[in-house]
Amino acid sequence: MSMVRSEFRKVTTTKVLLWLTIATIAFSALNVVLLVFLTPRAMDIDSDLNLLLDPAYVTNILGAAGSSSIFILILGIIGMTSEYRHMTITSTFLVTPKRPRVLIAKGITYALLGAALGLIAFITSFAVTLIALMTEDHAPVDAIIALQILGGVVLAFAIYAFVGVSVGALIRNQVAAIVGALVWVLIVEALLTVFVDWIGKWLPGGALNAVLQTTNVTGRGGADILPTATGVVVLLGYAVIFGILASLTTLRRDIT
Repeated sequence: MSMVRSEFRKVTTTKVLLWLTIATIAFSALNVVLLVFLTPRAMDIDSDLNLLLDPAYVTNILGAAGSSSIFILILGIIGMTSEYRHMTITSTFLVTPKRPRVLIAKGITYALLGAALGLIAFITSFAVTLIALMTEDHAPVDAIIALQILGGVVLAFAIYAFVGVSVGALIRNQVAAIVGALVWVLIVEALLTVFVDWIGKWLPGGALNAVLQTTNVTGRGGADILPTATGVVVLLGYAVIFGILASLTTLRRDIT
């Protein structure tokens, strides 16, 4: 617990957490606005169907909170790679020679922060959704599904933050780790989903969609998603795999 408290002091003494929180709020709100006002009109050009009357599409709008998951991944990466960038990792490992414990402490800290940001992202998306839908004809917002999505966002963001810490431990260069994460999330996963449809749901982004219960009502992306519980297991699996790899490889290397 003392290590976790130390990690909280580290992250709250910089402005990174503040800026990523602002980015999370802004991006979640922006995605809701686009899904309410832009996407339905673009799709209605070729169809008389109003997407906002589809309950599954309204669920997708509520799940827009998950769109800011990339910022949570970056938060975890920065939390680990900053130690190497500023060479504070030397004193950290001197205080705690058992390096996997450092990774676990950071993982717990950033998982808790990720969960908190997940709550903030959902509140933002939910509030903006209710305001935006006031001006449109739409399917009712299901309170039970909203609560399920809330739990999914909080859990998924916590796992994403832990994955970010593990990726940062594997790729110690901060720029390389962040760029690599962005390329994977924004380009590689999308291409893999397009060319090998079935594999998309097993990737981190696909598992995140399962946890958030987002569907393919707009005809974009993979054809289906995993069950919610399976999505949680897949995300946890990625977190464990990256953590084990980091413990067995990077954390054992000389840091001088």
